Amino acid sequence: MLMKKEVISMNVKLMFLRMRWISQLHNHNHLETKMIPHFQRRKKF
Repeated sequence: MLMKKEVISMNVKLMFLRMRWISQLHNHNHLETKMIPHFQRRKKF
């Protein structure tokens, strides 16, 4: 029983880390997509 509990807690930790990592990536991509059109517009003018 203890082993199972430990494994579950580890899985939860991994899931939490993965979610944090994914959200960070998502935020980074959002910033990039926000910035890129701005630069493209500047180049055109």
